[in-house]
Amino acid sequence: MLHDKLLQDPRHLQELMQLLTQSIAADVQGRPEEALDAVERAIALDPAFVPALMRRAGLLLEQERYDEAIEACDDCLRSFPTLEEASQSRQRAVILALEQCQLLLEEHAENADLLCRQATLQMRLERFDEALASLDRALDFAPTHQRALNQRGDVLLHLNRHEEAVLCYDRILAQSAEDAAAIYNRGNVLQKMNCINQALWCYEQALSRQPNFPEAEMAQSYCLLLQGDFAGGWQHHEARWRTGQLRGQGLFPHIPAWLGEPSLEGRSILLWAEQGLGDTIQFARYIPLIAEMAAQVTVCVPETLRRLLSSLVAAPNVTLVSNDKTLIPLDFHCPLMSLPLALSWKLATIPAAAPYLHADTQAKRQWAAALGPRSRLRVGLAWAGRQFDMINYTRDIPLSHLRPLVDIDVELVSLQQQIPSGDVPEMEQWRRMRRFEHDMIDMAETAALIDNLDLVISADTAMIHLAGALGKPAWLLLRYESEWRWGWQTGSSRWYPTVKVFRQQIRGDWSGVVEEVAECLRLAAGK
Repeated sequence: MLHDKLLQDPRHLQELMQLLTQSIAADVQGRPEEALDAVERAIALDPAFVPALMRRAGLLLEQERYDEAIEACDDCLRSFPTLEEASQSRQRAVILALEQCQLLLEEHAENADLLCRQATLQMRLERFDEALASLDRALDFAPTHQRALNQRGDVLLHLNRHEEAVLCYDRILAQSAEDAAAIYNRGNVLQKMNCINQALWCYEQALSRQPNFPEAEMAQSYCLLLQGDFAGGWQHHEARWRTGQLRGQGLFPHIPAWLGEPSLEGRSILLWAEQGLGDTIQFARYIPLIAEMAAQVTVCVPETLRRLLSSLVAAPNVTLVSNDKTLIPLDFHCPLMSLPLALSWKLATIPAAAPYLHADTQAKRQWAAALGPRSRLRVGLAWAGRQFDMINYTRDIPLSHLRPLVDIDVELVSLQQQIPSGDVPEMEQWRRMRRFEHDMIDMAETAALIDNLDLVISADTAMIHLAGALGKPAWLLLRYESEWRWGWQTGSSRWYPTVKVFRQQIRGDWSGVVEEVAECLRLAAGK
């Protein structure tokens, strides 16, 4: 989807197309650098222009610059996660990069750095056992190789071998007890093992050795939030803008930031979505509070959320936009995930009233007609999140693991916008489950579908955030490790009163969770 400004300004689109034409001509005439330069200029004009993003990836592939090609595909998938062409190009770039690396290893079999690179690429292809073997070879040749030990810890985490991962970082610390990065990584593993106090100790130790370590401060914030220490947790959460992941991505540097002061009376403020769809839905609950305080509020969110959030921001002083390039001057800005800190003086607890979002009435009627009369409990099911980059293996559930739900006397409706490739053969066993991947064009359509359901069951937290914000009963299938917003145990959610959490009791084992959910679903269906 092109930016709004492209639709409003045909000259801008014409300029972009001219640059693409120049790129194609230069490539045909054997001038690859000129071809790439023309594409880069098009992307500078519009970073979300898909033809330019994909052409850049293709040119880099042709030039055998595989790492850059992978990153170019990732740039496209960040904005357009369902674009199959980008996913396929990325996969091809990774495979070619791996083949290139393996050829080099034929001549330099004992090169630990090359073996680490091979492991990185194998991980991108989710070949974790092969990656572990590559790293073990590297450590055979170089037993103290810190990159190999770090990567080995990461691979072991993917294989649910957390205790062994801790030992990798212990081996690094045996060489250098002051290594703040190794202490931090050790803390991350302990956090995933639900050893929260031990993890906090590691983060404190890492920060004592390296005070400017925003990643450790961020991890510390998650532990504090999990423990209910919101004062400390939200304060440390601001370190995210100094992390390698988000550094330089804080938007609107020319607008003063607002974190609770000064007063917004008579002032204007921009609130903007900074991360995932679920995060935006979760923190959108704070927008009406800002609308009561400011003269004018502009809310900037991804296009896929704009129509949905219009049900929340109906106040006359609130404007909802999805294009940050056409904003009028404003007095302040604040990212949505900073609002709990900014409003801490005003709020004693989390505002958890639901629903605070509402599905579009006409869309609800259309979905009701599409679904037809309801004769049984109607249940929406999502078992995996977005399928690009490094897929979240501990969150997603192979559909085959959920087969105990197939024969329960309910009407199953898929809420998946993407069916994971590994689940395609399994779909044969789920023919009774109704599918609407191509109809859920944005979150407003998904909300209208959910509003026609009795219950949502999901491992994808974005669906849970949406159902919870709509006030719909929802069951979250959660991995063993604690995630700060869902608390410690199986049970209710402090953020959404209609959400129930079913947590793994044994790390990596979904069977117990599925059995419990199946039994609860049978009881619900029998009512």
